[in-house]
Amino acid sequence: MYLPQGYDANHVTFLLTIPNLCIGLGNYIILPISLAYGRRPVFLASSLILLAATIGSAVQSDYRSHLATRIVQGLATGASESLLPLMLTEVTFLHQRGRVFGLYWMVQSVFSGLLNLSSSYINAALGWRWYYWIFAVLVGFGQLLAFFGAFETRFSRPATSLDGTVVVTDEFGVTRILPDDEAQAYLAERARDAADAPGQASSSGSVARTTYGQKLRPWSQPHARPLRTVLLSWARMAQCLTSPAILYVVLIAAITLGCVVDLSLTYDAVLQAKGWAAKEIGLINLGAVVGAVLGAAYSTLLGDRFVIWMARRNRGVHKPEHRLVVLVVPALVGFAMLLVYGFTASDARASWWGPVLAYTFYSTAWVSVLIVSTSFAAEAAPKHPGPALVMVVGTKNIVSFGWTYGLTPLVDKGGYGYAFGVLAGVFGACFVLGVPVYVLNPMWRAYTGRVERRRGVVTTD
Repeated sequence: MYLPQGYDANHVTFLLTIPNLCIGLGNYIILPISLAYGRRPVFLASSLILLAATIGSAVQSDYRSHLATRIVQGLATGASESLLPLMLTEVTFLHQRGRVFGLYWMVQSVFSGLLNLSSSYINAALGWRWYYWIFAVLVGFGQLLAFFGAFETRFSRPATSLDGTVVVTDEFGVTRILPDDEAQAYLAERARDAADAPGQASSSGSVARTTYGQKLRPWSQPHARPLRTVLLSWARMAQCLTSPAILYVVLIAAITLGCVVDLSLTYDAVLQAKGWAAKEIGLINLGAVVGAVLGAAYSTLLGDRFVIWMARRNRGVHKPEHRLVVLVVPALVGFAMLLVYGFTASDARASWWGPVLAYTFYSTAWVSVLIVSTSFAAEAAPKHPGPALVMVVGTKNIVSFGWTYGLTPLVDKGGYGYAFGVLAGVFGACFVLGVPVYVLNPMWRAYTGRVERRRGVVTTD
């Protein structure tokens, strides 16, 4: 369609990869705004923008407008990878997050796989525009569910007096123990700012209940100084990058995502070369659905039990680093599947079963890494789980864009075997870095804990 307009295959690939980059950028916009103006209104607005951009992609007639609507789609989709995980964090306890994140990412991956599975048949029977129209219908249905079921999750806890000190929690979830004189100054400043969020308790400690009709309001009470809240949230995100653990999970999530996108960009040509009809290419995503279920089952059913077992061995004390051990199996599976895919894709004599099974089990590794990395980020930075989640899920999209952008030169240089062999080497090297992180990150947490205690800051969940 776009070749007569002077665009080549790389420009078409841009339509597939640029939204991934914009999803990451959207995280840095959506989450700070939600901290300032509330989770519900920002989520509803993001869903509405996504719906409009999807309709725009369906009706466009030239490359530039198509690319523009795809960029907006990516920015709006950032809510699904930052705001929604934050909302889940706010309504769950620590021991529940592994299962909740597992279910969330599994359902997202399954629906994505089913939509991709049907895409080749939709394109063959109805044309590519109907891919967007069907997606728009699903987004519209999700908008209705969000309006009637996704309520505000931000809650401001009241100050509590304890043994001559006052325990206060600010809008970022940071809990501090203050002596009485400092507490009076803090509370006075808070009163002047009128920064009470929806659900703020009264001085007596009671919380006014809201009716269902009140919960349906599409707006929330913003902070009195929203710009300050946005700027502070960006500062918290930058602060998260001082943690070796956060840097590590950003790295492994980015390389894992980059490789799964690279697989999805190449399996069309690979399977057609092995005799598949163009309209049947989407069937490979049945493997992605199966892989997503297996990955979620491993991370939640086996992974969570392993973490509990590790905590019992540690005299009942859970360490966030315990979750890193769960990544050993996905790392081995992902490394092996990249090699299998590369060599079977480049070998004309190899069966199509090689790429299909490699894609299936790599999807298992991908979903497992996604679940464990988000759960670990929320635990490794309990004072600021929102900024930590953004740094992981947002930055991974930005970093992974480099791996998807560099795929074509690698394939042109040495074929699929060379390209995915290089990716497998980088993939394995990134995961090996987990060994020093597992050993050194507890020391880092102990050091930052001593610094925070001297400042009167304590970590709570």
